[in-house]
Amino acid sequence: MNAFCHSCGTPLTKGQPARGHYCQYCSDEAGNLHPRKLVQKGIAEWLQSWAPDGSTADFMERAALYMQAMPAWAGR
Repeated sequence: MNAFCHSCGTPLTKGQPARGHYCQYCSDEAGNLHPRKLVQKGIAEWLQSWAPDGSTADFMERAALYMQAMPAWAGR
């Protein structure tokens, strides 16, 4: 298993359930990747927590750009 989630980049640690290449935030209990919009919303909320002065739409766009660099979403 890789050290980081292929969907969002979250470190995969011993304390998380084993879900293949994905973290608990990006996949269901069987390790299936959540839909793109759901993952994008979660990443946008995480980004917004670091800079709460921006608009939600701005963070959704930033999350979409971030996801393009992740193996699970590259080329999609």
